[in-house]
Amino acid sequence: MDFTLSAKGEDYRRRVQAFVNNELIPLEEEPASYDEHENIAEPLLQTMRARAKQEGLWCLQMPVERGGQGLNISEMAACYEEMNRSIFGPVVFNSAAPDDGNMMVLNKVATEEQKARWLQPIVDGDVRSSFVMTEPGPGAGSDPSMMLTTAVRDGDDWVVNGHKHFITGAGIASHFILIAKTSDDPRKGLSAFLFHKDDPGWEIIRHIPIMGPEEHGGHCELRFNNMRIPDSNRLMSVGDGLKLTQIRLGPARLTHCMRWLGLSKRSMEIASAYVSERESFGQKLADREGVQWLLGEAAMQIQIGRLLTMHAAWKLDQGDFARKEVSIAKVTVADTLYKAVDTALQLCGARGYSKDTRLEWIYRYARQARLVDGASEVHKMVLSKYLLKEGDGFWHWG
Repeated sequence: MDFTLSAKGEDYRRRVQAFVNNELIPLEEEPASYDEHENIAEPLLQTMRARAKQEGLWCLQMPVERGGQGLNISEMAACYEEMNRSIFGPVVFNSAAPDDGNMMVLNKVATEEQKARWLQPIVDGDVRSSFVMTEPGPGAGSDPSMMLTTAVRDGDDWVVNGHKHFITGAGIASHFILIAKTSDDPRKGLSAFLFHKDDPGWEIIRHIPIMGPEEHGGHCELRFNNMRIPDSNRLMSVGDGLKLTQIRLGPARLTHCMRWLGLSKRSMEIASAYVSERESFGQKLADREGVQWLLGEAAMQIQIGRLLTMHAAWKLDQGDFARKEVSIAKVTVADTLYKAVDTALQLCGARGYSKDTRLEWIYRYARQARLVDGASEVHKMVLSKYLLKEGDGFWHWG
């Protein structure tokens, strides 16, 4: 593959970079910029979203006819990396999880009527969304076949009963994608449905406290009690819930990697600036060999993650599912983010551990990277299955 960005992709990358540098990073220094969950405060978010729209940087991942910018996945990779050099970036550009993945899957699989009702308001920024799949044990986690939440057909409706948890963004979402069990078929037993926050028959039991910081809307525990969803709100065919999940999670995992690389680079920017100025025992820290080793190792790992991410993006752009490539990138970049911010925090010492920099924010956020969208161990199991099945073909160049 050619790693040169298209002229369009480079133009957007440079403009996103400038917006982040000039508009967003300065806001991180102001206590008033934050809400109670350590994310950008809602009034400020709306102001910055309006500016992003004015600059033509809104919804890079959506088609132009939907109000987006029509970037392909390789172009997105470069731009998402730039936008998440700020901790406020992705949500300002309407490219944050879970809305990002929900928009992409709805654009791929929803009917035109469903797109008009359920997708377009998310694209426009009028509502937020959530993806409702994970359940408390012994229900579905990394293994969707363990799904306990059921949807039973009753005339033109489906009646839903069950229990979900760690549902990202549910506290403020209006549009939801629900995965529920509709039969005992091991591969075709799940189906996907759409519902609105005002529909009766469901409730938020609690917001689950986490290490934080967290996305807008938090991580919530939900209960469904005879909730009725019309069949017109079913996504794809009955039994296609697992297929929809796979369609959504592949690109969504990779966009996580793109954003994590931005946070990794920002961590190195903070550390590099500090060690270039800080002196100890008559010498700047940047001139010490041990410091140079730490910086060089982190920089190398970030570049490896960038190459793996771009390779997976390129394969997705070719129409490949890129399951191996996405899993490899997801495991590697999750580790890279943690290593980069841990290295930066160590180099900045007490300043890094304090809230005088964004490093402690990124450090706490980074720990979830090895868990979300499939724990690293699950992805390694998937890769081992490919290796045992394909042998030497695992590394083919095709």
